[in-house]
Amino acid sequence: MVFSMAEEEWDAVLRVHLKGHFNTTRFAAAHWRERSKRAGEPVFGRIVNTSSEAFLAGSAGQPNYAAAKGGIVGLTTSTALALGKYGVTANAICPRARTRMTEDVFAGVERTSGNGLDPLAPEHVAPLVGYLASPAAAHVNGQLLVVHGGMVAVVERPRVAAKFDSKQDTFTYDELEAVLGPYYADRPDGETFAAAEVLGLKRC
Repeated sequence: MVFSMAEEEWDAVLRVHLKGHFNTTRFAAAHWRERSKRAGEPVFGRIVNTSSEAFLAGSAGQPNYAAAKGGIVGLTTSTALALGKYGVTANAICPRARTRMTEDVFAGVERTSGNGLDPLAPEHVAPLVGYLASPAAAHVNGQLLVVHGGMVAVVERPRVAAKFDSKQDTFTYDELEAVLGPYYADRPDGETFAAAEVLGLKRC
């Protein structure tokens, strides 16, 4: 939990997950940009980063991990915009997988499905990575996809739910309470920007 996390625990996870993605992305991006400039035309390049549903759902017990995985999505969308003109795409996936790290998390998930394959096996993730890395996915750029157990879900970008304009040059506290108070009073209790429902995604 954030109130009991040591700074070293925060730094270690951000360093591995977020900085690790930056390091590989930065050098690959520089390589492809230079190749494109030399050739005078776009080149073929693909980046597939690994995020997690933890950042979408909030993951109260993993603030460092959720923040790092959210940062990876921001890095990916920024990279997608920066490299698109060079022929390079950048996308992020949120895979569910049974690993040594997630053994306890997925302890209750059956190890076999109808076809005998573990729904959390990497065989469910690899085809999507292969597709995103292929020429066929040239039009897929800056996207976030959840994948596991024979299912791929495209996550939509956030949209503005409401907008309020001040009747003066700037908002006062009372005016904010007058517009935001009723708005949030009508929202379900406990609803935040987090999308915990994504954890319920499964193959139909």
